[in-house]
Amino acid sequence: MSTPLAPLAVICAMAQEKAALRALMSHIETRDLLDRKVTLGQLDGHDVVVAESGIGKVASAVMASLIAREFGCRGLVVSGVAGGLDPELHIGDTVIAHSLVQHDYGQLHDAGLKSFRPGVPPLGPDRADFAFTVAPDLVAKLQHIAGDIDLPDLPADLLPASAPKAWRKRRVIMGRILSGDQFINSEVVRERLHRDFDAQAVEMEGAAVAQVGALLGLPVVVVRCLSDLAGTDSHLDFPRFVDAVAPGAAMVLRQIVREL
Repeated sequence: MSTPLAPLAVICAMAQEKAALRALMSHIETRDLLDRKVTLGQLDGHDVVVAESGIGKVASAVMASLIAREFGCRGLVVSGVAGGLDPELHIGDTVIAHSLVQHDYGQLHDAGLKSFRPGVPPLGPDRADFAFTVAPDLVAKLQHIAGDIDLPDLPADLLPASAPKAWRKRRVIMGRILSGDQFINSEVVRERLHRDFDAQAVEMEGAAVAQVGALLGLPVVVVRCLSDLAGTDSHLDFPRFVDAVAPGAAMVLRQIVREL
């Protein structure tokens, strides 16, 4: 008789993100952990533990650590929305991380911020190795999954009438995702983050969970559907699109769980 796989831990920062995933689950039960409701159940027959962590790096790292140890999880997943950095991407596109960076961690000096690897002294050759990278074999699997996923088009009423029809087509790509304890609402910052880190998306949790995964020896997968483009209109786009695009990340995650 085969031994059942340990569950995957899934971290969602917000209620909308967790609700999108819960809608796809079966055999659901709820437990209390740190005054939050943790949802246990199955996603297409695979055991998952889903928690709403709250927003930010500390909140997500604490929750990831707790549920990983409490439920003996075999891996950590972050699912939800993000801001787009790459000008080639549009709202509704999904980025699966091949690497993650805490863009607000490092040495602050007159010319800006020099990134260091979180959690270790900024000394020696490793000081420049500031990204948490996904293992090559897992990247290959995720790349294959990304190429096979076909998400439904973004509803036409969510875009301006003048928007090209191509903007409704939702892509799933591999890329670098940044995390920091700021909501990006600046075209200047968006361009700088994209340029300096060659990154596709920015959010507030994924790279902190990646740091937890590195400490616990667990693989980490981060799936983010773009709810805004991290520019001057992001404060308007985010509340308008978050409910509409959050299910996109859940649908991609569903396919990943099936394959892993």
